[in-house]
Parts: sequence; C-alpha cells; structure tokens
Amino acid sequence: GQFSTDLLLIESGGDNLAANYSRELADFIIYVIDVSGGDKVPRKGGPGITQSDLLVVNKTDLAEAVGADLGVMERDARKMREGGPTVFAQVKKDVGVDHIVNLILSAWKASGAEEERVQQ
Repeated sequence: GQFSTDLLLIESGGDNLAANYSRELADFIIYVIDVSGGDKVPRKGGPGITQSDLLVVNKTDLAEAVGADLGVMERDARKMREGGPTVFAQVKKDVGVDHIVNLILSAWKASGAEEERVQQ
C-alpha cells in the first residue's frame, strides 16, 4: 500500500476496561490508571495491572488531594506485577513521558519490527 504502519496505538477507554483487555489482540499493552482512583487500585489486581507490558500511574500530582499514598501504590504495583515496569507520571506536565516513550520504543525494537521496517 501507499502507507505502511510502524506503530499503531489503540485507546480503549471506558468503565469496564477489563472486558476490553485481550493479550491476543495486541503486541504490547499499556494500562493506565490515575491516582484519583485511590492507592488501593494496584492491590486489586486484574489483568490490566498484572499482565500489561507497562503500567502507567498517571496524575501523581493529585495524590495528596485524594489521600493516595504513592509509596503504597509503588509497593503494591511491584508486588502485583512481579517486577514488570511501572511508571509514575504527570502526563499533562510532561513528567514521566520520556520514560514511557523509551519503554515503548525499546519493546518495538526488541520485537524486530524496526529491522523488518528497514528491510522493506
């Protein structure tokens, strides 16, 4: 075709995110939660927390206002994700964004997609 796709991002927003989570439908899954949900969210688990390739905890600047303890969230995320990458971010303020982008690009390169693209 005229255009080739190197990277396709699909956002699956809504209330019932677990219903949209499918390991078979994506090569790399980023699960985004925000601090306003409270510091118990990582502890509750679910496939997005435990199985995603990257967990982003966004809006960390709201932690104090909503009574969320980022230390508790970090500890619980580490435990539930068995060491899988978690980035604490404030995307609107560009905090953590470079780290997120680097993790995505590293995974893309590790998949061999970059080399495949160069050969085309």
